[in-house]
Amino acid sequence: MRKSQLASVVMVACLLWAAMAWSAEEKGIIERTIKEAAMASATFSETRDKQAVLKLYTKDYVGIQDGETETRESIEKWLSDYESELNKGSTLRFISIVSNLHAQMLGPMAWATYDYVFQSIRKGELEGQDSGQCTTVLRKEGSTWLIQHEHCSKPRMMK
Repeated sequence: MRKSQLASVVMVACLLWAAMAWSAEEKGIIERTIKEAAMASATFSETRDKQAVLKLYTKDYVGIQDGETETRESIEKWLSDYESELNKGSTLRFISIVSNLHAQMLGPMAWATYDYVFQSIRKGELEGQDSGQCTTVLRKEGSTWLIQHEHCSKPRMMK
Protein backbone atom coordinates (compact mmCIF):
# COMPACT_ATOMS: atom_id res chain seq x y z
CA MET A 1 0.00 0.00 0.00
CA ARG A 2 2.84 2.43 0.82
CA LYS A 3 4.43 1.97 -2.61
CA SER A 4 1.17 2.86 -4.38
CA GLN A 5 0.72 5.94 -2.16
CA LEU A 6 4.29 7.03 -2.85
CA ALA A 7 3.76 6.45 -6.59
CA SER A 8 0.58 8.55 -6.46
CA VAL A 9 2.37 11.40 -4.65
CA VAL A 10 5.24 11.30 -7.15
CA MET A 11 2.80 11.29 -10.08
CA VAL A 12 0.83 14.27 -8.67
CA ALA A 13 4.08 16.16 -8.02
CA CYS A 14 5.22 15.55 -11.60
CA LEU A 15 1.87 16.75 -12.98
CA LEU A 16 1.96 19.88 -10.82
CA TRP A 17 5.54 20.63 -11.87
CA ALA A 18 4.61 20.23 -15.55
CA ALA A 19 1.57 22.50 -15.13
CA MET A 20 3.68 25.18 -13.40
CA ALA A 21 6.35 24.97 -16.10
CA TRP A 22 3.69 25.26 -18.83
CA SER A 23 2.07 28.14 -16.98
CA ALA A 24 5.37 30.03 -16.68
CA GLU A 25 6.04 29.54 -20.40
CA GLU A 26 2.53 30.72 -21.32
CA LYS A 27 2.85 33.77 -19.03
CA GLY A 28 6.07 34.66 -20.84
CA ILE A 29 4.25 34.45 -24.18
CA ILE A 30 1.42 36.64 -22.84
CA GLU A 31 3.91 39.23 -21.61
CA ARG A 32 5.72 39.19 -24.97
CA THR A 33 2.41 39.77 -26.77
CA ILE A 34 1.78 42.95 -24.77
CA LYS A 35 5.34 44.20 -25.22
CA GLU A 36 5.17 43.36 -28.94
CA ALA A 37 1.97 45.43 -29.31
CA ALA A 38 3.70 48.43 -27.72
CA MET A 39 6.82 47.95 -29.87
CA ALA A 40 4.89 47.44 -33.13
CA SER A 41 3.04 50.73 -32.61
CA ALA A 42 6.22 52.57 -31.65
CA THR A 43 8.17 51.32 -34.67
CA PHE A 44 5.34 51.81 -37.17
CA SER A 45 6.98 54.98 -38.51
CA GLU A 46 9.91 52.83 -39.73
CA THR A 47 8.09 49.62 -40.69
CA ARG A 48 4.74 50.98 -41.97
CA ASP A 49 3.51 47.46 -41.20
CA LYS A 50 -0.12 47.68 -40.04
CA GLN A 51 -0.40 43.91 -39.76
CA ALA A 52 2.47 43.82 -37.24
CA VAL A 53 0.12 45.77 -34.94
CA LEU A 54 -3.29 44.38 -35.95
CA LYS A 55 -2.26 40.71 -35.80
CA LEU A 56 -1.99 41.05 -32.01
CA TYR A 57 -5.70 41.92 -31.55
CA THR A 58 -8.81 39.75 -31.84
CA LYS A 59 -11.31 40.61 -34.58
CA ASP A 60 -13.80 41.63 -31.85
CA TYR A 61 -11.33 43.75 -29.86
CA VAL A 62 -12.81 46.64 -27.87
CA GLY A 63 -10.71 48.79 -25.59
CA ILE A 64 -10.87 51.96 -23.56
CA GLN A 65 -8.00 54.42 -23.81
CA ASP A 66 -8.36 57.10 -21.14
CA GLY A 67 -12.16 57.12 -21.41
CA GLU A 68 -12.37 56.78 -25.20
CA THR A 69 -13.62 53.60 -26.88
CA GLU A 70 -11.20 51.90 -29.25
CA THR A 71 -11.79 49.04 -31.71
CA ARG A 72 -9.55 47.12 -34.07
CA GLU A 73 -11.01 49.27 -36.86
CA SER A 74 -10.12 52.50 -35.03
CA ILE A 75 -6.56 51.24 -34.53
CA GLU A 76 -6.35 50.52 -38.26
CA LYS A 77 -7.70 54.01 -39.06
CA TRP A 78 -5.20 55.64 -36.68
CA LEU A 79 -2.37 53.74 -38.38
CA SER A 80 -3.62 54.79 -41.83
CA ASP A 81 -3.89 58.44 -40.75
CA TYR A 82 -0.42 58.29 -39.19
CA GLU A 83 1.02 56.68 -42.31
CA SER A 84 -0.53 59.44 -44.43
CA GLU A 85 1.13 62.08 -42.23
CA LEU A 86 4.45 60.26 -42.46
CA ASN A 87 4.14 60.16 -46.25
CA LYS A 88 3.71 63.94 -46.20
CA GLY A 89 7.02 64.28 -44.35
CA SER A 90 5.88 64.37 -40.71
CA THR A 91 8.72 63.79 -38.26
CA LEU A 92 6.33 62.64 -35.51
CA ARG A 93 7.57 59.48 -33.79
CA PHE A 94 6.40 57.56 -30.75
CA ILE A 95 8.12 55.78 -27.89
CA SER A 96 6.14 53.28 -25.84
CA ILE A 97 7.44 51.80 -22.59
CA VAL A 98 5.77 48.99 -20.63
CA SER A 99 6.84 48.26 -17.04
CA ASN A 100 5.61 46.42 -13.94
CA LEU A 101 3.98 43.82 -16.19
CA HIS A 102 2.16 41.03 -14.34
CA ALA A 103 0.22 38.32 -16.22
CA GLN A 104 -2.19 35.68 -15.00
CA MET A 105 -4.05 33.03 -16.95
CA LEU A 106 -7.00 30.72 -16.57
CA GLY A 107 -7.42 28.26 -19.41
CA PRO A 108 -7.76 30.05 -22.76
CA MET A 109 -8.14 33.48 -21.08
CA ALA A 110 -5.48 35.67 -19.53
CA TRP A 111 -5.16 39.14 -18.09
CA ALA A 112 -2.26 41.41 -17.43
CA THR A 113 -1.70 44.66 -15.59
CA TYR A 114 1.10 47.07 -16.32
CA ASP A 115 2.27 50.66 -16.28
CA TYR A 116 2.88 52.53 -19.51
CA VAL A 117 4.66 55.64 -20.73
CA PHE A 118 3.82 56.89 -24.22
CA GLN A 119 5.89 59.74 -25.63
CA SER A 120 5.54 61.70 -28.85
CA ILE A 121 8.73 63.08 -30.38
CA ARG A 122 8.92 65.59 -33.22
CA LYS A 123 12.20 66.79 -34.72
CA GLY A 124 14.04 65.08 -31.86
CA GLU A 125 12.13 67.04 -29.18
CA LEU A 126 9.64 65.68 -26.68
CA GLU A 127 6.23 66.96 -27.78
CA GLY A 128 3.98 65.11 -25.36
CA GLN A 129 3.83 62.33 -22.82
CA ASP A 130 1.14 60.14 -21.26
CA SER A 131 1.61 57.65 -18.49
CA GLY A 132 -0.78 55.46 -16.59
CA GLN A 133 -1.94 51.93 -15.93
CA CYS A 134 -3.51 49.28 -18.15
CA THR A 135 -5.41 46.07 -17.66
CA THR A 136 -5.47 43.82 -20.71
CA VAL A 137 -7.58 40.71 -21.32
CA LEU A 138 -6.20 38.19 -23.80
CA ARG A 139 -7.79 35.19 -25.47
CA LYS A 140 -5.92 32.20 -26.83
CA GLU A 141 -6.83 31.43 -30.43
CA GLY A 142 -5.09 28.28 -31.56
CA SER A 143 -1.57 28.62 -30.23
CA THR A 144 -1.58 32.44 -30.25
CA TRP A 145 -2.50 34.86 -27.46
CA LEU A 146 -4.44 37.86 -28.80
CA ILE A 147 -5.53 41.06 -27.07
CA GLN A 148 -9.32 41.03 -26.71
CA HIS A 149 -9.86 44.01 -24.40
CA GLU A 150 -7.66 46.69 -22.93
CA HIS A 151 -8.42 49.47 -20.47
CA CYS A 152 -5.75 52.13 -20.02
CA SER A 153 -6.06 55.31 -18.05
CA LYS A 154 -3.99 58.11 -16.61
CA PRO A 155 -4.16 58.83 -12.89
CA ARG A 156 -6.37 61.78 -12.06
CA MET A 157 -5.38 64.47 -9.60
CA MET A 158 -7.57 64.54 -6.49
CA LYS A 159 -9.56 67.76 -6.07
